[in-house]
This record gives sequence, structure tokens and C-alpha cells, in this order.
Amino acid sequence: MKFDKIKPALTTYLAKSLGLHVAIVLLLVFGASISFTRDTLEMSVSAEQGVEANPAPIEAVAIDRKQLEQRVAEIKKNQDDAKKAEEDRIRALERRAEQAQQNRAAEEQRLKRVAEQKRQADAEAKQSRAAAAEAQKKQVVEAAKAKQAEESRKARELEQQKAEAAATAAEERSRQAAAEEAKAQAERERKAREDKEKAERERVMQEQMAKEAESRRQARAQQAVTEVQRYTAMIRDAIQRNLLVDENMRGKTARINIRLASNGFVTDVRYVSGDRLVAEAAIRAVKRAGTLPVSTDPDVYNQLKDITLTVAPEF
Repeated sequence: MKFDKIKPALTTYLAKSLGLHVAIVLLLVFGASISFTRDTLEMSVSAEQGVEANPAPIEAVAIDRKQLEQRVAEIKKNQDDAKKAEEDRIRALERRAEQAQQNRAAEEQRLKRVAEQKRQADAEAKQSRAAAAEAQKKQVVEAAKAKQAEESRKARELEQQKAEAAATAAEERSRQAAAEEAKAQAERERKAREDKEKAERERVMQEQMAKEAESRRQARAQQAVTEVQRYTAMIRDAIQRNLLVDENMRGKTARINIRLASNGFVTDVRYVSGDRLVAEAAIRAVKRAGTLPVSTDPDVYNQLKDITLTVAPEF
């Protein structure tokens, strides 16, 4: 069966999908571990220089690892559910294919019986017609014998009637067989039309589902863009509130790069370009804030976790 042929391919697909998700999870786990090590080293260096240690990074990393473990559990459950659903779907398809094959075999047997019945009926009709012709010939010969007894004439007529009745019966059987064959053909054509209409309905439904999915994706993308702009403005406001300015910065700007954890904690901030004095003041303002606004939406966070901003002091 063709489902037995595609089943290994589907199993391979599931195995590859599972392997890919496990690789992503391992990358996230090791990525979180590396981030934790770097934060710990930065805290140690700050402590040796006499700067007061801030316990917030340690607490943030612990929260990130817990969320990661929960996410790993969710991914594992989703993969198991998807695998079970795919296996159930394959088994259902195999059952349907087996039933269809059984139905086809039964229909073929029935059609063979109908064809054999029609062949036999045709043979019987042919024999009956031949017998009727022979009886007619005998009747013509006997008619020439005017002196034949009445009993012989009646016997010949009776024989002819029987032959004609047999021929009529054979023709009726042939007609019934032909009608049965026509009915079977009409049923096959009706089923073919229904299958075609069903396939067309499924195609239209798939197209509609694809359009709806694309519409949802576009709406989601537009919403993510709006959220990124909103949180970018909030980050700028937080920097401006903590920015200490002087007259030497008037009319000058600088670009800085900020890296954020998923809870908004600043993991790194560095100079990119522009006025050094403004950049250093902006970096101090970011460190003074410690935590900046960030969205819990993964799509929005992915665009904010490594962000480069232009800082212009306001007087």
C-alpha cells in the first residue's frame, strides 16, 4: 500500500523535527549558562574595584532559567502531542485505504457475476431463437402436408409456443442483466462525481485557511512593529530621566548599543559612534537605571534585546 511507503518518510520527518527542537533547547540552555557566567564575572570585577554589588542580576538569571525550564517542558509536550496526532492520522488513512481496497474488490466480484449472468442469458437467448427458427421451419414443412392429423398440428403449435416463451424469457433475463449493468455504471459515475466535488470543496477550504493564516500573520507583524516603537520610546524616556547633562553636550548626539535580558535587566551597554561626552553620560544613565522597559511578547523582545539608540541631551 502507498501509505506503507510514505510512513517511513513521515517518521523520518518527525525524527528530524524532534532533533531540531532538542538542538534549539540545548542552545538556549548553554546560552543562558554563558550569560550567567559573564554576569557573575562582571559582578566579581565590580566587587574587587570597591563598587557595591547589585543582587538583581543573580535574581534575574535565576528567573530566566526557571522560565527556560518551563519552556523546554512546553516544547517537549507540544512535540509529543504533534507526534501522536500524526501517528493517529496515518493509522486513520491506512484504515480508510484498506476499507477502500476491500470495497473495490467486492465491487469487482459483483461486476464479474453480473457479466457472467449476462453472457449466460445471451447464450440462452441465442439458443432459444435458433430453436424458434427450427420450429418455424418444421411448421412450414408440415403445412405442406395438408392431410396431417389435427393432433400433429396442435402438437407443433404447442412446441412453437414453448419455444417462443423460452425466447421471451431469455430476452427478459438479458434485458434485466443489461439494466443491472446500466445501474452499476450510473452508480460508479455518481460516486466519481461525488469524489470530484469533495476534492474541490477540500481545495477551496485549504485555500481559505491559507488566506486566513496569512491575514493573521500580517496583523501580528504590524502589532509587533507598533509594540517595538512604543517600548523604544519608553527606553529613551528612561535614559533621559537618568541622564546628567551640561552645556558642553548642547547640540551633540551619540549612538550607544544596549543589550537586555528578557526581564529588561541591562546586560551590556557600549559606545557606537558620536560625541564621546554624550555617549559616556548616556552609558552612565543606562547603568543608573539598571532595568529598562521590555515587552513580554517574544517577537517584540527579540527586536529589543540588542538595540542601538541615538541619544540627544535635552535642556
